[in-house]
Amino acid sequence: MSYPHLSTPVSLGSLILKNRLVMSQMTMNYAAAEGFVTEKLIRYYLERAKGGVGLILVEGTFFTPEGRGYKNQLSLSSPDHVKGLRQLTDAAHGVADAPKIFLQIHHSGWRASSKVSGLPPVGPSTFAPYPGAEVARDLSVKEIKELVEAHILAAAMAKEAGFDGVDFHCAHGYLIPSFFSPLSNQRTDEYGGDLAGRTRFLLEIIRGTKERLGRDFPVTIKISGDEYIEEGLALKEMVKIARMAEESGIDGIMISAGTVGGKKVEDLSQAHKVLRTLPMMTNPGCLVPLAAEMKKTLRIPVIAVGRINHPALAEDIIVKGQADLVAIGRALLADPYFPRKAFAGKEEEIRPCIACNEGCYKRIFQQLDIRCSVNPTLGREEEISCPPAASPKRVAVIGGGPAGMEAAYAARERGHHVLLLEASEKLGGQLNLASLPPGRKEIERFCKFIKNRLQRSGVKILKGKRATASLLQKHGPDVVILAAGAHPRRIKIRGLEEERMISAWEVLSSRGGIREPILVLGAGLVGCETADLLSEAAKNVLLAEILPEMAPGQDADTKAYFTLKFKKNGVEVLTGTELRSVEGEKAILQRGAEEFQVRVETVVYAVGSQANDELYKELVSSGLKVIKIGDCVQPRTIMEAVQEGFQAGRSI
Repeated sequence: MSYPHLSTPVSLGSLILKNRLVMSQMTMNYAAAEGFVTEKLIRYYLERAKGGVGLILVEGTFFTPEGRGYKNQLSLSSPDHVKGLRQLTDAAHGVADAPKIFLQIHHSGWRASSKVSGLPPVGPSTFAPYPGAEVARDLSVKEIKELVEAHILAAAMAKEAGFDGVDFHCAHGYLIPSFFSPLSNQRTDEYGGDLAGRTRFLLEIIRGTKERLGRDFPVTIKISGDEYIEEGLALKEMVKIARMAEESGIDGIMISAGTVGGKKVEDLSQAHKVLRTLPMMTNPGCLVPLAAEMKKTLRIPVIAVGRINHPALAEDIIVKGQADLVAIGRALLADPYFPRKAFAGKEEEIRPCIACNEGCYKRIFQQLDIRCSVNPTLGREEEISCPPAASPKRVAVIGGGPAGMEAAYAARERGHHVLLLEASEKLGGQLNLASLPPGRKEIERFCKFIKNRLQRSGVKILKGKRATASLLQKHGPDVVILAAGAHPRRIKIRGLEEERMISAWEVLSSRGGIREPILVLGAGLVGCETADLLSEAAKNVLLAEILPEMAPGQDADTKAYFTLKFKKNGVEVLTGTELRSVEGEKAILQRGAEEFQVRVETVVYAVGSQANDELYKELVSSGLKVIKIGDCVQPRTIMEAVQEGFQAGRSI
């Protein structure tokens, strides 16, 4: 499929962009501790520059000490920082058919933390952005004017560093947008009060930047089209702010959504208003209507963003006139060559983002560097090039799940002769189960991608073939990669007959009848997904977890999703609760010192997995060289499986 509108050049201020795809700003935590550019950061952006995007918006960069929001955030606060950033822009501009590259100027404001910056957070008024956060110190008028000048100086330094333009972060409740809302700005001086006062900070920054750097140096802003919080700013007010910014001289605007604070809605009818990190349970392109409304009143280019994960969706946005440009973020973490593959008609070769948020949002909230569940080379871009092995070997891979398929493909890329054996009749392993619960369909896209890629690669695949040492010795491999996965951990419950127990895996694969009421034992991710699937089918479900919280280890949006779904579907969740025994139809449960009974017909157990490593000793004792990867080492996530498979295949 061709994308004639998406591939058309477009003007942005004084610049001509070669196409309408924009790489959105994403904090990576790849900078040095002092905020300096690293080789890792340069390689990351260089790969995206080669990938064919028309404009790169480099991540939010702090420029004053108190504005720092992340442990290894990029900085622009000294001549030495400028020198490092010049290396980045030179690298990006040096590729064939180079994109334009902007720097986002970012001050965390009241969302900053003294644990990271070493200084108290600041804002327009003395408030905490959300319960449990630090209370910000209110800025004096003198300090505000100094921060206006600091933003302008940062833009001038960005120009000196070779950037083609700058973007000011005016979304998600950071410093500049915290001035917009009367919830966070209760000042009575010139920087508060009515909308003119509350936008003065931003407009002075825009005008000052244009006066200092000239009309030919483009300036864009990123804004929340709707804050999605009670008494927060909605689209009507945000349109007014956008028009005021346009009149002050901005050249383009990106329309995101959301901010910190209480949610406006507490149901999932519009999931993106509740799940702000836009996980896979939200609809692709869910924020585009905000951009479309902005475009109706603005003359400058409007950039849409938010779960735009397929080139056909991006093309459709342009065709319908909903935006002038389309920004993609996580999709470029998953595949930096998304644009080039799309424009070449090779959509099936685009490694899809599954919006799991495991390697990106979850890690950045933990102040860690960004990784990707489906792309093992993110942050290790030097490993993308694959030199052929000096001497091709015979490699046998046991297991056709994500770890095994990634390992087989990586080994084949090295030029080895690869045989993959899968005991079942279907490749995919646990990905096939993980894609079945409500809201998890994106995982199926990734499973399809790695299966199709493997079949194109020349790897010999034997399905329905259980591996044994004697079978492998007949094939004579030089190396065996064991990726046999895991199986559900079984437990014994006093008084409960085997026929009344079923694993969550069996429920997800729709095997066996299930009589109600149903007790799902274990409220980890698999248990929650299973309860979700059953409750969507109008089943009577009770969910019990021995730990004090549901979905332990999951991010806040995933927990919020299950909380709201279970409330909607009537699933009772009992945390800190242990199943002691079963007497007929009565399950005896204990929570603290309290013992109580519930009626149960079927117990679904989701109490973890155990590694399938029985074959390992047999293979080693038969003299074979074995590399063990994935869940057969220790049951974990897709990210670990894919990364270990990639490393194993490349290591041979």
